[in-house]
Amino acid sequence: MQTTSIKKINGHHNEWKNALGFYKDELSIFNNRLTEVAARNTTREIMQMEEHFQNQFLIQAENIDILKHDINEHLKRMQQEAQLRAGHIDKGEIPIHFLLKERFENEEKVYAELKQEFDQFLSKVM
Repeated sequence: MQTTSIKKINGHHNEWKNALGFYKDELSIFNNRLTEVAARNTTREIMQMEEHFQNQFLIQAENIDILKHDINEHLKRMQQEAQLRAGHIDKGEIPIHFLLKERFENEEKVYAELKQEFDQFLSKVM
């Protein structure tokens, strides 16, 4: 039976959680910036964009929370298994790890697109 070290998987999970935490913090900063911009620009177009971005920031923050929760749950399950196998887990039992990696990469992509869209918006209204 092939095994892999729980340390390697734990390292990936920690990297993902740190990045997700950073993205969530930045979303909060974006939301504060949006509030400042909207307070100075009360046109209908700006108000519509404010609502759009507020919704997107909320959705992405929720997606981040869900993904972080799923990562934590997976790590708990893997740690329990590793205790039974001297710090290793069966490689055949970690497909969830690869699904989480894919979800993380998708979240990074969506976040980057939203950040770019928000930056473009700010450059137009400033």
